[in-house]
Amino acid sequence: MNENLLDVLLYLFENFSLADAEHLSSVRDDLGDAGFFDDEIDDAFAWIRATDPAGQSMAETPSDDAIRVYAEREMHVLDAECRGYLAQLQQAGVLSATAREIVIDRMMALAEDAFEGAEIEQLKWVVMMVLSSSGQDQAYARMEAMIHAESPGASH
Repeated sequence: MNENLLDVLLYLFENFSLADAEHLSSVRDDLGDAGFFDDEIDDAFAWIRATDPAGQSMAETPSDDAIRVYAEREMHVLDAECRGYLAQLQQAGVLSATAREIVIDRMMALAEDAFEGAEIEQLKWVVMMVLSSSGQDQAYARMEAMIHAESPGASH
């Protein structure tokens, strides 16, 4: 995974609203002050812009009840655990089929090569960022609750 890009994204996610981050002139200064380089900042903003469903070029909107078949490269980056987690999120109503495709696209954008596998924690962060930046507040809250319930020490 492109750790530098992921670091910038996590910093943005933890400190700003992703939907508004690019439009705030002070954000770029804050990122520079935090030690991030201009090209990393530009890449992070481009990554965030790509989470907008309106910017996605899909032949047609995927059906929520369709079965997702993964390409070979996607299977190298998203192992069985990650793919299963995405299916679980979709079945639970946290991710729509369109949001799932955006998450997969953003995970692939973070992969530096076709054989670099993602970790489940990275996937969870990307899901949270996609839901946050696309204004899916209810889905975001459900995802946050699921992560909290999965955390060690969480009461069941």
